[in-house]
Amino acid sequence: MEYKNLFSPITLRGVTFPNRILRTAMVCGLATEDGHVTDDLKARYRREAKGGMGSIVVEAAVVLPSRSSYNLRISDDSFTDELKGLVDAIRDVNPETKVGVQIMHFLKLARSGWRQKVSDFKPEDLPVIVQQHADAARRVLTAGFDFIELHNAHAYTLSSFLSMSNERKDDYGGPLKNRMRLPTEVYKAVRAVVGDHYPLGVRINGEDFAIPGTTLLQSVKIAQKFAELGADYISVSAGNRFEDAPPPPEGMPPDAMSGYSGKRLSPGWWFPDGTHVYLAEGVRKAVRGAGFETPIVTAGKIRTPKLAEEILKEGKADIIGLCRPLLCDPDWPMKAKEGRAKDIVQCTACNWCLEADARMEKVNCSRWPEGNLIAPSPFTKKEARASALSKDAEPA
Repeated sequence: MEYKNLFSPITLRGVTFPNRILRTAMVCGLATEDGHVTDDLKARYRREAKGGMGSIVVEAAVVLPSRSSYNLRISDDSFTDELKGLVDAIRDVNPETKVGVQIMHFLKLARSGWRQKVSDFKPEDLPVIVQQHADAARRVLTAGFDFIELHNAHAYTLSSFLSMSNERKDDYGGPLKNRMRLPTEVYKAVRAVVGDHYPLGVRINGEDFAIPGTTLLQSVKIAQKFAELGADYISVSAGNRFEDAPPPPEGMPPDAMSGYSGKRLSPGWWFPDGTHVYLAEGVRKAVRGAGFETPIVTAGKIRTPKLAEEILKEGKADIIGLCRPLLCDPDWPMKAKEGRAKDIVQCTACNWCLEADARMEKVNCSRWPEGNLIAPSPFTKKEARASALSKDAEPA
């Protein structure tokens, strides 16, 4: 096989992932406004599983009861049955694909321009955050997901406690050991719920790409701590912080995707392929140097199977995290495995999808036929070309 590393299995706490391709979490806007599963959302992930995915991290599910428009919710038991329905729907088309969910706590925003900071939380608020994650983990088990990913990246709550932008003056701010306190408490609480035989991964920022913000120097220490705690994988992302975001238009909330840090979240066409691989490589070296074999996930403009295979072969990461390339062509894994890499409809890194997310619109791909919410099946370059020509022909 041309891509033998990419299509080798990996086992985490007894759960075997059939290949090293992990679909990273991305809000698709297909949930209802109050966070319920829809048929469109099921169809999106069924289509991706059909393409041969090794694992799918279903987009972030919110653990707190506050409204977060079009994000999945897992904040009370009323969401559990429909999340089980989502898992069953994915398994129905591909029983081998492992289905995980990312659980996250977010910082609140207002159209006035106000945004919540970690310094706004009172000491009595913090145990509540821990319990919300633990309760969500219990619902994850009931829904039948294969694994959990704790969201410690980007501009969300746990990442903001980890970041050097954390200005708290108590035991949850200041030096790194204090900034690690809440994420550590959350990890331990969730592990206590899921037990020792259930995979629990963590997503972190390798770099915040903002001032003030965490750099790789701190991120390797964060990764080592999570490895010590027993994390089953560490997924290394970057950016998407508020610190350098420009003031939003009047009547709109702050947008973490609008500044340079936000642009680094999903590198655009002007960045080289494999933009963030060096972050995962740095984390992996530090984790291995500390004596841990924790698998490291890399992500960030990895568009071809050839590049993915090289990353694994050279020991820069253990798992390849893909999002936009799989959104563009969900048959990417199947085509690569069958020796048809030339047939992959390649992501252009235009960030059409990210811009839709920022506007709270339904996320699709600029390479799909006009109006589609789901990639065609099967998907060919001919269809993608026709779609592009159709868009080019639209009147200004």
